[in-house]
Amino acid sequence: MNAYSPRFVKQSDTTELINLYHLARVPLSGKECTPCTRMLWASKEFAKTHLYVSSTGAYKDLCGLLQ
Repeated sequence: MNAYSPRFVKQSDTTELINLYHLARVPLSGKECTPCTRMLWASKEFAKTHLYVSSTGAYKDLCGLLQ
């Protein structure tokens, strides 16, 4: 099995993106907290601090990293 290679997010930032996905349960508590909403929240937050990538690019890479 080949490891996923991100297309938009720098390899050095992938751990941070995955951590945001896991931390998304906290800000989304009390709301509908599905894997999809967690991924959307994490990718938006990641793109706010990493201006080289869009939230869409971060979302696509997060999908691949979580598989």
